[in-house]
Amino acid sequence: MVIDRQIRVNKLRELLQTKDIPALIVTNRENVFYLSGFSGTAGALIITDDEMLLATDCRYYLQAADEAPAWDMICVEKEQPTEEQAIRNSLHRLSVKSAAFEATNVSYQQFLALQGDGADTKFTLQPQNGLVEELRLIKDEGEVELMREAARITDGAFIHLLSFVSIGVTEYELALEAEWYMRRHGAEDVAFASIVAAGPRSALPHATPGDRPLQVGDLVVVDMGARHQHYCADMTRTFAVAEAHPQAEKIYAVCAQAQQEVENNLRSGMSGVAADKVARDIIEAAGYGEYFGHGTGHGVGLEVHEAPRLSTRGENILPAGAMVTVEPGIYLPGVGGVRIEDLVMIKEEGIEVLTLAPKPMELPIFG
Repeated sequence: MVIDRQIRVNKLRELLQTKDIPALIVTNRENVFYLSGFSGTAGALIITDDEMLLATDCRYYLQAADEAPAWDMICVEKEQPTEEQAIRNSLHRLSVKSAAFEATNVSYQQFLALQGDGADTKFTLQPQNGLVEELRLIKDEGEVELMREAARITDGAFIHLLSFVSIGVTEYELALEAEWYMRRHGAEDVAFASIVAAGPRSALPHATPGDRPLQVGDLVVVDMGARHQHYCADMTRTFAVAEAHPQAEKIYAVCAQAQQEVENNLRSGMSGVAADKVARDIIEAAGYGEYFGHGTGHGVGLEVHEAPRLSTRGENILPAGAMVTVEPGIYLPGVGGVRIEDLVMIKEEGIEVLTLAPKPMELPIFG
């Protein structure tokens, strides 16, 4: 799929002009890829009104030249001793007086290296956050198609996993089976380490799969996602093994209602706080408010957790074209937990649900 990254660079330049930023140093890996197409693990961009520079080392120089042909290349180690020195020298050469850098991605040591000893530095460094992420918030048509495919692979993995569920199989075996399926069916990688948590451990929202075998009556939370051509999916389903206890059925029904109501009401122009409140009000009214500690959702794209946020602190306005999760949860210590999560695209009116794996309102039971 051909993606016109020059459009993205042009939009970024317009944003920089509105903020009176003459140059931006981009070091976040996902941002580097988003703007240039370079997928290596070492590299930085310098963007001005009329310059596009990509600095990387000898390990990735040929790859970068192939993936980002529109960018002027700087070979670190051959031309400059370090990436920071290459950036500093380029800014000097361009006579840049001030440059912004991605504050959440630059360590203090890197900042000092970019700044130099001060004697020969003719520019100031300004911390900035969220400039490229602001562009990444709204997915273009190509990104949407890649995420639909990532969701399709994830759906298939969960459906496959259901046939693998049996009493005695371990959490780790289930996680491994899901990840192996995703890789066999088009995923370049998993979007994150799969979560499979059974029994009392299902009350741990981010449990690491262990060697505990599934037992009759266990609630099992499965949270997984495929990464397809750099783009992520994220989905959670919960089921019971062989039989569902009345308390498990109750919290599943409450969680399912909360999740469905968010999906019914979610729309562009809504705030992340308002979206979160829809789910939180239902869970609190049922008496489980203290057992729902995380937000209702988050953005997904090149990263599995990115802007915007659907939470009590999600003041952001949700735009059409954003990809977010809807994932309320209820976690009872010593008993078990339920989380139900879809990946959805926000539209002008309503949403499109991308994850379509089975999610009946009645608690599914397998044995």
